[in-house]
Amino acid sequence: MSELQPSRPKQNIVRFPTSKKERRRLLRESKDRRVRLVGALRIACGWLLVIGVFLFLLTNYRLFTPSSIRSLAEYAVAGLRQHEGDITTINYQNGSFSDGALFESGLAYADSDALFLARPGGAVTMTYSLGYASPVVEAANHYVLVYDRGGMEAILTNSAAPTAELTLASPILTGSIGRDGRFVLVTDEQGYRTAVTVYSTDGEEVFKYQSSEYYIVSASLSPDGETLAVLTFEQNGVALDSHVQFYNVSSGELIANATLTDALGIQLCYLENGTAAVLCDDGLYLVPRRGEAEHALTFASGDLIAVASRGSAMAVAVRSYSGAARCDLYTVRGGALEGPFSLSEEPTALAISEAGTAVLSVSGVSVYDTDFDPLWSNVEAVGARRLLMTDDGTVFALYTKNARLFTAHSERSEEISDAK
Repeated sequence: MSELQPSRPKQNIVRFPTSKKERRRLLRESKDRRVRLVGALRIACGWLLVIGVFLFLLTNYRLFTPSSIRSLAEYAVAGLRQHEGDITTINYQNGSFSDGALFESGLAYADSDALFLARPGGAVTMTYSLGYASPVVEAANHYVLVYDRGGMEAILTNSAAPTAELTLASPILTGSIGRDGRFVLVTDEQGYRTAVTVYSTDGEEVFKYQSSEYYIVSASLSPDGETLAVLTFEQNGVALDSHVQFYNVSSGELIANATLTDALGIQLCYLENGTAAVLCDDGLYLVPRRGEAEHALTFASGDLIAVASRGSAMAVAVRSYSGAARCDLYTVRGGALEGPFSLSEEPTALAISEAGTAVLSVSGVSVYDTDFDPLWSNVEAVGARRLLMTDDGTVFALYTKNARLFTAHSERSEEISDAK
């Protein structure tokens, strides 16, 4: 007698339609209110996702240009790559550089072929091809400005991709960048002697001033970006008079025009309190926005040894004729001139920041705080072409083929206790 096999229970299976249209119809017509609500939310979220992607592509289309995609790929590769190099050294990609500036936690530097954003240890986070004859690099916060001095091209970039690429009709004489990324270019114009133009981070012209009366030497934006200080000079008989002109960037209105009689302007630095520090061949002037110039420091043009500025601070070294000092150093912070601070050796380079002042000489680098009290020195930092200093006190010494970083904790760094 054979055993009876138990019968399998019938499975309660509901066949769901394979058609997307039919599935949506079932969800909409479901008797369960919760199912209908979930279906409606699903459709709404889908449309919101499509709209969000469209708006993202519309506002960030530059991220998908060939140069931007290449830069992002290089950035990703640099982040994944293992770097065994010395974290106190940045080796230049092509073994040379023309100019450089501090950018974020590393260095933005350029040679005639390309711009590189690099970090200590050898990581190059971005490369952008240039082909400039004489590249100049300026940086502020999250932007880097590179322009071809004597050429007609300039770019503004962040850490990922260029935000503005300009090809001008006139050669560029000089330029500067503001804290918010807006930048200034001074050009040699046909029909005019010179012109100065302020551009937005997108490369759009915000303000332009042309002059056939004055020759524009340099220009700088105020810390808030609302005012432009322009250093010019004009011929007055056999003498040259410099002028510091302040313009409202939004309206184009001339706010003030200060005259520096019988002085030839060299460099201008816009300070935090709205005052322009102007270096001339006969000394240093402090010019507030209202236009009343003060001749704060007098020296002969042949006595100027070195000058450095960063942000809203400036350092000036001049030859000393008193005591055993070889050089007198002055600093300008917050609209006030401080010094002289005596140096026993002539500096070959200076650097200044919110942390203090760094002085490079044949004996190495010496670092002082904002009151010029000595902090530390390092004898290995010799022979650099240029000196840069971060706001936390790290010194970047730029050599021909690499850049080296020095701090108070570096090997062979020692405390110094010399009197001012």
